[in-house]
Amino acid sequence: MNELCLRRIPLSDTPNFRDLGGYSTIDGKVTKFGVFFRSACPRSLNADDEMQFNKLNITTAIDLRGGSNADEKKRGFLVNGITICNIPIGTNEIPKSAIEVPSGYMQIVENNNFANVFKTLADCDGAAIFHCFAGKDRTGVVAAVLLMLAGVADEDIIADYTLTYAYFLKRLRQDFLRTDAEPNVFRPLPEHIESFIRLFRAKYDTARDFLLKIGVTAQQIDKILSKFIF
Repeated sequence: MNELCLRRIPLSDTPNFRDLGGYSTIDGKVTKFGVFFRSACPRSLNADDEMQFNKLNITTAIDLRGGSNADEKKRGFLVNGITICNIPIGTNEIPKSAIEVPSGYMQIVENNNFANVFKTLADCDGAAIFHCFAGKDRTGVVAAVLLMLAGVADEDIIADYTLTYAYFLKRLRQDFLRTDAEPNVFRPLPEHIESFIRLFRAKYDTARDFLLKIGVTAQQIDKILSKFIF
């Protein structure tokens, strides 16, 4: 376990890197620190960053991007001992309006590769990090389903999603200027993930039911939970 129990892990050139530990579950348990991390794309790691990774016992990195964005040279961290898994679960297309964001998240969760993300989280040794570019959309959807699976309250899932606004704000402001999409497309607003959760539950009921439906085994789900909650 991360002995410091930090929510945000400060790295030299990688924003929005944070731990999913410390959230209460509806049955009175807590998610463990030092097990699963979410992040923006690690741009580079200096010697101090690599020491931090080793301290956190991160052995697996899941890159949720596809195509040239997941090119070896752009992965940012090729730290000795870390297995990099490229599991693309969406496109790089940007919705034109904020109202499209929740349905776009449903497309992410229904991507054919989505099950492989959770199979990897179950089967990896040590801690794991998953990331896309900003750590907002693809990463946010994986984190939301993972926290739903653990039994974390919706309010905390929404709060976790919106943290990206503070931790990636400087880059988000730059993105506002690079496209004709609505600015709220880029902002991780509470209603985006809240609407996604509502759509997800209406169609699949629970995260466990959904993961079983897409091919994650009961044993793999139990392995995730045994690592992630206490």
